[in-house]
Amino acid sequence: MTLEEGLELIENYKKGLQKFLETLPEQSVQLGSDMIKTLTMNSKNEIANLEAIEKALKRQPKYESGLSS
Repeated sequence: MTLEEGLELIENYKKGLQKFLETLPEQSVQLGSDMIKTLTMNSKNEIANLEAIEKALKRQPKYESGLSS
């Protein structure tokens, strides 16, 4: 897998999580407010983790080029 493919997968996963967050309020009657809060917090944490991975992957080529010099 290339870096670009990996970043695209991460972006698609983030979009899926964001869409999930958008639809959570519609599920509040079935799930209850505590479950909505938990799912929202978990999804936001997941997005933050994905963004950290993206940043690390985007920085990686700079380190590789520095090490090979």
